[in-house]
Amino acid sequence: MKVLKKIGKGLCIALAAVLALALLVVGGLNVAKFFIYSDYYEMHDNLCVNPGLWDGFICQGIAVADEQDVVLVSGYMDGDGASRIYVTTLDNDSYYVELLSEGQEFDGHVGGISVAAGQVFVATGSKIYSCSLDTVLNAEDGDDVEIGPGVEINNRASYLYSDGEYLYVGAFYKDGYSFKDEHVFETAEGTHSAICTKYAVDDLTTPVAIYSVRDKVQGICFTPDGDVVMSTSYGLADSYYYVYELEDAVDSGKTLDGAPVYYLDNVDQVVKGPAMAEGLDYYKGQVITLTESASNKYIYGKLFFAYYIVSLDID
Repeated sequence: MKVLKKIGKGLCIALAAVLALALLVVGGLNVAKFFIYSDYYEMHDNLCVNPGLWDGFICQGIAVADEQDVVLVSGYMDGDGASRIYVTTLDNDSYYVELLSEGQEFDGHVGGISVAAGQVFVATGSKIYSCSLDTVLNAEDGDDVEIGPGVEINNRASYLYSDGEYLYVGAFYKDGYSFKDEHVFETAEGTHSAICTKYAVDDLTTPVAIYSVRDKVQGICFTPDGDVVMSTSYGLADSYYYVYELEDAVDSGKTLDGAPVYYLDNVDQVVKGPAMAEGLDYYKGQVITLTESASNKYIYGKLFFAYYIVSLDID
C-alpha cells in the first residue's frame, strides 16, 4: 500500500510539473507574440467577440452592415449541419441563421460574405448566393434563411468583398492544393495562379474587371483611399497582410471573359500576423478581420486569446 501511495504521489508531482511547464510555455508565447507580430499588434484593436467559436462553427468571411452597426460572419460547421451566418453587435449580442438553398440544407464552405444594396451575398463553390439583409436582421436565433440557387461566376469564389457598388469575388490557390484555377499569369511579383473578379452588384453575369492576385489569399478589401488589402494564410504558418495601391495595378493588355485583366503585383506594405487569418472588410476607416484558429476544430487559438474580430489601422 505504501508503495502504491508513493507511486500515486510521484505521478501527481509529475503531472503538476508537466502542467506548470505547459502554462509557462503558453504564457511565454503569449508574451512573445507581441514581439513576433509587432507591426500587427501596433495597428491592432479588438472590435467585438468573434461569435460561434464554441459551437462547432468555423468562421470564414466577414462583412459589416454599416447602417445597423452589426457584423455578419459566414462559415461552415465542423461535421454535419447547415452552414451559418452569425450576426453580432459591437456589444457582443449575437445569434445565427442556418442556410438553405432551394429548400435544402446548405453545407457549403461559405468562404465569403458581403452586404450591398439591401442584400447579403455569400460565396462558395464557384457561385454567389444571396438573400435579403432584412431577412437576416429580423431573424431569430437558429432560423432558416433561403439563399436561392446561386449564380455561377468565373472562379472558385473563395472570398468576397463589396464596396456597395461592386462585388469582388476571388479564388484561393496554393501550390499542390487539391483545386486549381486555370488563371495563370506571369507578373512582376512572380507567377499568379488565382484571380479576383469584379462584378456590378446588380449584374453577376458580366465581369467588369479581373485582378490577377497572389497565392493563399483568404480575403480582400478595397479602401476608399485607393488601397487594396489582401489577407493570406494556410495552416499553422504565419498570416500576412499585403497592401497594394490600386492606381499601381498594371493593365496586362489581356482579357478574360470579355473583361480587362490587371496585375496587382507591386506590393506597398507587408504585415505579418498570427496564423489562420480569414476574410476582410472595411469599417469606419479600419480594415477588419478574424481568424479561425480559436474555433473548436483547431482550438489552439483559444490559448492565445484569439477570440475577437479585430480592426487594423492600415495606412
